[in-house]
Amino acid sequence: MDWMPLVLAAEEAESRGFSLNLNLLETNIINIAIVLGLLIFLARGYFGRVLGERKSEIENGIREVENRGRQAEQELATARQNLSQAQVQAQQILASARTNAERVRAQVLDQAQIDIARVRETVDQDLRNEQQRILTQVRLKVVGDALARLRERLPGELDEATQRRLLDRSIQLLD
Repeated sequence: MDWMPLVLAAEEAESRGFSLNLNLLETNIINIAIVLGLLIFLARGYFGRVLGERKSEIENGIREVENRGRQAEQELATARQNLSQAQVQAQQILASARTNAERVRAQVLDQAQIDIARVRETVDQDLRNEQQRILTQVRLKVVGDALARLRERLPGELDEATQRRLLDRSIQLLD
């Protein structure tokens, strides 16, 4: 492209009071400054509002996280307190269970001793009764045998009065 006609037209316009600046570096910086100024002026409200909203969202998020953190700390403290109470209760239950177990053990041992004594007493009584029965049977057998021998040996030698005396004396000896 030929720039010459443009340069001539610019010089002519400059002579009339209006000029065209053909220095590219100066014109671009001015244009950029104008565009940036317009952008800042127009977008300032929009970006301010967007950044303000974002800032308030972040602040709300931080407050919410802090509240959750405090709530979690309170719940942790409550849980720790509940744990310590549960441990105390567990110790009390364990001590109570040990006491009850020892009491039941002592009761069972006492009852066992009573039962053993009762069984021994019953066995001793049964033995005494059996001994008494056997002694009575032996006595009766001995008396019966003695009487039978006497009847065989002395049927004619003893009269009835003598037999009675012998029987009475034998019975007294057995008692």
